[in-house]
Amino acid sequence: MTDTSAAPSPKIKKAATARPTKRGRPSHEQSAAISEAILAVAAELFIKDGFDSTSMEAIANAVGIPKTTLYKRYSDKAALVNDVIIDQVASWSQAASRQDSRLPNDLKKRLVHHTTTILVWSTKPDVRAVMRLALNAAGRGPQDVLTDFFGYTDMIAFMGNEIAVYGPASGINARDPERIAHAIMAMISGWLNIRGMSGPVSAKEARSQAEFMINLLMGGVDAW
Repeated sequence: MTDTSAAPSPKIKKAATARPTKRGRPSHEQSAAISEAILAVAAELFIKDGFDSTSMEAIANAVGIPKTTLYKRYSDKAALVNDVIIDQVASWSQAASRQDSRLPNDLKKRLVHHTTTILVWSTKPDVRAVMRLALNAAGRGPQDVLTDFFGYTDMIAFMGNEIAVYGPASGINARDPERIAHAIMAMISGWLNIRGMSGPVSAKEARSQAEFMINLLMGGVDAW
């Protein structure tokens, strides 16, 4: 079983050097560096100063590019903050999934691992900061933010696929894997709405809660 506590903590991505080294049209590498720097700098400013108090001009100045260059990529702040949130979540998701290839084929252990990871990462300060940014800037409710930015629907599909693929080897042939996945994510969301508000969850506490959830779901009354 992979130790979730060994997973790197999510951090706000830092900016790369964005200034072109010479005049003229930037190279592909320079253009990519500018795009990366825009997202990283915008994330820092949005989280530090708030969406409303952060101007496109301030972002351009902090990156070291003309404001016109920023507007060529993003028509307004709403489009930029949308990509900032997507970029941050994608980077955290990639880091969290690096251990998946080392997991055993046992379904219960896999579900406990994934549930533990979600519980730990969802309460990290950086993740909470980006979630608050999404709620304040995107004009969406909490469930819409979870679905549109934080992969709630994708996690249901992922968990459902895990159940469908690894269940038979564990003697479990689920009639509706996605429905089971919905139940798992509902338990996770419900617990986070209460416990997660009080601060980060340790890997030990998350693992204990994850084991309880999965054992309760798979064992039914035997887990009482």
